[in-house]
Formats: sequence, structure tokens, C-alpha cells
Amino acid sequence: MLKYVLQRIIYMIITLWVIVTATFFLMKLLPGNPFGDAQMKMSPENFAILKAQYGLDKPEWQQYFIYMGNVLQGNFGVSYQFPGRSVVSVIQNNFKASLELGLESLIFSIAIGLGLGAYAALKHNKVGDYTAMFIAIVGISIPSFVISPLLSLYIGVKLGWLPAGLWDGPLHRIMPAFALALGTIAILARMMRASMLEVSSLDYIKTAKSKGLSSRAIVLRHMIRNAILPVVTILGPIAVNVITGTLVVETVFAVPGLGSQFVTAITSNDYTMITGLTIFYAAILVIVVFLTDIAYGLIDPRIRLAGRR
Repeated sequence: MLKYVLQRIIYMIITLWVIVTATFFLMKLLPGNPFGDAQMKMSPENFAILKAQYGLDKPEWQQYFIYMGNVLQGNFGVSYQFPGRSVVSVIQNNFKASLELGLESLIFSIAIGLGLGAYAALKHNKVGDYTAMFIAIVGISIPSFVISPLLSLYIGVKLGWLPAGLWDGPLHRIMPAFALALGTIAILARMMRASMLEVSSLDYIKTAKSKGLSSRAIVLRHMIRNAILPVVTILGPIAVNVITGTLVVETVFAVPGLGSQFVTAITSNDYTMITGLTIFYAAILVIVVFLTDIAYGLIDPRIRLAGRR
């Protein structure tokens, strides 16, 4: 088991290094510069001094090694967009809203997705099944950058049922959380339906029926409890994807989270903010995948043996 854990740690470190390196050099390919119109208003001498303050006067390979050294110390640099503010402080101040939105969206996803999938399985090849799967297909087909402005426009502006944006109270959270959850609801619903249908044909379900158990008891005690296990195995990566996938939703609904900061950083070529947020999101995803791998190894020893081979 120790060898298995060490292998996963090495893979995690290599993955993070590749992500940091790729992000750093791809960022340099962005058109323009992080100073915007300030370059046009400054003399060449003053602009050279400004670049030197941020270390942009050095060759890219030197900038890379300096940046990697800072990252290893937990220092992502100072934002170009917010002079005087470190990227770490921006993450600390804005991640709370992204986390809250992601967790609320995850609650929507689990409650609606699992319920919809179980209902579809129980109404297999009936109107309820077709309706639930149609909703799931729509959820997968419509991306968040389409559903978000539609919800904001029709539900928020035209009908006035819910606030169209901002992050001031419980009502402000419903539409962005649902917009973010829609795709995940569809995925969980389809998985839960398939898992329920598979479980329903197993011998112990037939045995439970032969014992005279009620349909309610069979569904709750046997079918759902066993069908939900394969779904639980993907909840870790799905949770990370939901929490880190808030970029467009936060921008549309004016949520003060990291997603909106990321979009602004890209449009303004804020190099340190782009790389810092990318590393932060990547680290969350890699760590969750690592913990999931370890959990799989503890639950099923065959996975450890396959990893050794």
C-alpha cells in the first residue's frame, strides 16, 4: 500500500509541474501585455523600469525558474490587475463565494439528479422514464454559458421571480446554483438510472420480492442503497468540476468569486493571476483525484495490484 501511495504522490507532483509549466509558457503567447494602455502613456525608459519591477525584463527561461521557486514557497506573485495585492490574497478573499456556489450547486445536482434517475428507472419505458431522460439530454446539451443568460433574462428580468444577479442573499443564489448544476444533474440522472436498472435484475432483488417485501422497502433498502454506490465513486471529481467550473456563471450573475476574477484576468493579460488561479484549481482537482485513488486502493486491493503491474 505504501508503494501505491508513493506512486500516486509522484504522479500528482508531475501533473502539477506539467500544468504550471504549460500555463506559464502558454500565457506568454497571449496577445498584448498586462500593462494595457499604460505603455502608450509612458516613455520607453519608464516602461523599462516598470517591466523590471515585475521581472519581465529577463529572458523567459529565467522568469520561469524564478516563478517556479516562488510557487514552491506558496507565492504566486503580485496581481497586475490589482497593484499591491498578492494573488494569494485575492484567492483567500474570493474563493468563499465560489465554494458556496459550488456546494449549493452540488446539493442541487445530487438531490435532483439521483431522484430523477431513480424515478426514471422505476418508470422504465414509460412516460416518466422518457420525460426524465429528455430532461437529462437537455441538461447535457445546453452549456452553462447558454442557460445562465437565459435564466437571468427570463426568470430574473422579464418575470421578476428571482434576482437577476449579485450575491446578496438566499434568493440570489438559486439561479446561479441551478445553472451550474444542470449539466451535473443530467450526468447523475443517467448514471443512477442505469445503475438502478442493473440492480433491479439481480438475484437478491428477486429474493426480496419472493419474501413478500413491499415495493417501497425493496426500492429503499435494496435497490437505491446498492445502485448509488457506483455513482458515489464519481462524486469526488464531479464536486471539483462543479466548484471549479463557475467561470461563466459567476460572470453572468455577478458573483464575486474566483471565476469572475479569472475571466477578468484573461481579458487584461494579468499573467500572475492567470497562472495562480490555474495552479490553485489544478491543485484542488489533482488532490481530489489522488484521494479518490487512495480510497479505491483501500476498498479494492485489485486496484493496487493492477497499479504494480
